Amino acid sequence: MRIFASALSGAAVAGGLVLTWRALRPSPPRLARVLSDLDRRGTPIGTEVVAPDWRARLGESTLTFCDATGLVDTGHLRYRLRILGRTAEEHTSRKLSGAMIGFVAPLVVAGLAALGGVTLSPGWVAALAVAGAVIGFFTPDLGLADRIEAQRQAFTHALSAYLDLVTVILAGGGGLETALHSAADAGDGWAFEEIRSSLRQSRLAGSSPWEGFDRLGSELGVDELRELAASARLAGDHGARIRDSLSAKADSLRAHQTAMVEARAEAATEKMLLPVVALVVGMILFVGYGVVEAISTPTVTP
Repeated sequence: MRIFASALSGAAVAGGLVLTWRALRPSPPRLARVLSDLDRRGTPIGTEVVAPDWRARLGESTLTFCDATGLVDTGHLRYRLRILGRTAEEHTSRKLSGAMIGFVAPLVVAGLAALGGVTLSPGWVAALAVAGAVIGFFTPDLGLADRIEAQRQAFTHALSAYLDLVTVILAGGGGLETALHSAADAGDGWAFEEIRSSLRQSRLAGSSPWEGFDRLGSELGVDELRELAASARLAGDHGARIRDSLSAKADSLRAHQTAMVEARAEAATEKMLLPVVALVVGMILFVGYGVVEAISTPTVTP
């Protein structure tokens, strides 16, 4: 068992040294990374490009290895993290950092215990180190789907407010382009920043704002934005009033959000029923036990 634990620890340390050397070794940027940086939204022209630090290089090296071996679908990972404003390299570096901390922590505890005169089993220390590495590796993934869904819901709320502003400006006699850009400039938050960036890129590319919204909806996974682009494009092609189309979409978004809020409230109410029922059952058992005990115990008369 000690030989196995020593071999496992040595292999883990050697693998960590190899990954660290591979991450810190400067390498030329990949063509796909350069093209994605050129097409990235939200980076103003003239912004200074900061060189990636060792954590970004470590995450990029790990992603390259996973992509080459087929262990992780990096494209799907980037798609999921896009709405959180987090890069796949940053997420991977967090996972590796968690794995390293989880692996080293039991070894440090065993070393401190040895200094105090307490000798721990090498097998248990190796098992705890491996378990800690696995737990630390998957810790950044906990709650990731919930955070992504919350961000999408927040974007949908902001989109509803944005459409209301566009409708008000159009009702005041403003043009469509003016209404779209003025409404985007009037709002704050990351959702309005994404909308402004999409409109800016569409203007520079000479394309329709609806094409930019459709592209942004595909990147963020927000189907409501893609539906807005499709309905607005259809209204423009058929000569319908664009203001009525945007107003109808804003009303449908508000109705959908109201239905979701009511559904979450009903789900929370149903979850509250379980502890209440458990409390009532416990009270009945507590009171009933005394009654049953009093009835079943024979009375001794002197």
